[in-house]
Amino acid sequence: FYLLLCIAYLLFNQINVIISNDMVISFCGHREFTPDAEKEKIIMDILLKFAETEQEVICYTGGYGAFDWFAASCIRKAQRIAKNIRNCLIIPYITASYLDRIKDRKNEFDEIIYPPLESVPPRLAIIRRNKWMVDNSDLLIAYVNYSWGGAAKTLEYAKRRRIEIIFI
Repeated sequence: FYLLLCIAYLLFNQINVIISNDMVISFCGHREFTPDAEKEKIIMDILLKFAETEQEVICYTGGYGAFDWFAASCIRKAQRIAKNIRNCLIIPYITASYLDRIKDRKNEFDEIIYPPLESVPPRLAIIRRNKWMVDNSDLLIAYVNYSWGGAAKTLEYAKRRRIEIIFI
């Protein structure tokens, strides 16, 4: 009986995933980034394309560096056109100093998510947060021009996980 119950649970969850029409998109890019109209149009076009076919488009950004804030800005602009896009900030820490740092920007997001990182040492929190974003995404939009740093490590992790990647 227990085995049948487990099989039923797995089948139900698998069917749930198949029926779900949500698309989760994560963004990763370098801290140094110069925004431009061409990259904004590329991101907007991608978001609006998925907004036409998906029930909800959930976007994850990390809130570090120029590319993350540029991506969050593009998401907000796309939300003015398509109401089924969500803008989520994924934070690596819940310390008072970190929360104070982001308090002025929290209204720019629909949701602030703290993944299960309680047991992760602070020096590894950003890396683990980035892995969580990839593990919970269908697509990664990446601006990565060199092979070192957090964005490059996140991109390599996404390649190993074989999720779809769009380079801008």
